[in-house]
Amino acid sequence: MDSSRTTPVAVVGMSFQLAGGATSPESLWSMMLEKRCASGQFPEDRLGGSAFYHPDRSRGDSVPLKGGHFIQQELGAFDAPFFSISALEAEAMDPQSRSLLETTYRALENAGESMEAISNSKTSVYTGNLADDYKFLFAQDIEQNSKHGMVGMTGLLAGRLSWFFNLKGPSLTVDTACSSSLVALDLGCQSLLASTSDMAIVTGCSLLFSPNFFHMLSNMGMLSPDSRCFSFDHRANGYGRGEGIAALILKRLPDALRDNNTIRAVIRSTGVNYDGRTPGVTQPNGASQLSLIRGTYKKAGLSMLPTRYFEAHGTGTPVGDVIETSAIGAAFNESRPAHEPLYIGSVKSNIGHAEGASGLASVIKAILVLENGVIPPNANFETLNPKIAAEQLKIKIAEHATPWPTAGLRRVSVNSFGASGTNAHVILDDALNHLHQWQWISGEYASSYCPPTPSSSVCIR
Repeated sequence: MDSSRTTPVAVVGMSFQLAGGATSPESLWSMMLEKRCASGQFPEDRLGGSAFYHPDRSRGDSVPLKGGHFIQQELGAFDAPFFSISALEAEAMDPQSRSLLETTYRALENAGESMEAISNSKTSVYTGNLADDYKFLFAQDIEQNSKHGMVGMTGLLAGRLSWFFNLKGPSLTVDTACSSSLVALDLGCQSLLASTSDMAIVTGCSLLFSPNFFHMLSNMGMLSPDSRCFSFDHRANGYGRGEGIAALILKRLPDALRDNNTIRAVIRSTGVNYDGRTPGVTQPNGASQLSLIRGTYKKAGLSMLPTRYFEAHGTGTPVGDVIETSAIGAAFNESRPAHEPLYIGSVKSNIGHAEGASGLASVIKAILVLENGVIPPNANFETLNPKIAAEQLKIKIAEHATPWPTAGLRRVSVNSFGASGTNAHVILDDALNHLHQWQWISGEYASSYCPPTPSSSVCIR
């Protein structure tokens, strides 16, 4: 049984732009159900990838791959006057900052929060980011007006949001490499629980404009020559880079109920830790991952029994997937009978590894799983990596759309790990059953009573 050691946090709004045209819950859900992968060739208008391609992986002056997972929207389109920004300043801004403004505005709309209502409020902003391609491109262009050069700094990504919306809570950009946006989510929740803010805006961003970081990652052997994430698959050979912009709006659950917000999911617990000393600074530590999962459940007094799906980091690297699945299996083994394995998956198989935005992309997938009561199949999956002992670990990769295995509360875990060694974990419940369980059913929610299977004639929302 669960206890109530911490105040739950409600997700009351979200918006995102992900690779392959996934810009709404409906389009992302369809992509996942259809097992589509958004991998494609480099956009010639901003990366010119063909000029840097060479198939020889031993060459340090080229990239032995031809693409990644890219946002389809025109990144140069921006309504600068609407955001009180001059044309010259907008040109100097990192496109990630411009896209974050637009996506955050839509997320607030989705939450039913007006600009007037939140102005001058104790609202915090936490932005996860790794990519900073534009800053270097801008600095190398001698024809650019340097008067506004500083506004392209990644350190201003969160500050720009707080400035435009006139927010008075904490505001900071977080860079822990690939775990940045899930660490930002943890900070947003901690800010709410500590009452340093009454609402939190958590964002993540990753836009790719230069081949330089592709060179670096390729030379380290981290990228897939196929430009795809074969998560948990026997073909795992590195990850495919991806783009993404995402924003979530958070409130303490009692406040969300008071304000009549629609609740998309309930965050029960978050946690962050570090790997400690490993053979290499970028090498993951399975023991630390296991400790984080167990600790995140324990500190909130949560049972692992209702958790039937685990959204893993799952980049599709030969070493990382094996270490992570071993930690997941060890964490949940005692709470799983052999005939009821824990389903695991990774949205990176659909949209690529969005690095600084990847943690929020995983949370968004988890929210859609909770709302729909269906576990989508993993894309790019043929045969399990032979080094993953699924039966012994009591885990299973969904190969087809799978209705939630049980009635009642739905609970999902989400992992995100950074090459920095910083790990993050989040536990979410579906809104409907959580409100039922704690007798708060009068609230607005966005999840269904029953998994919508083909035999279901009605699914009350």
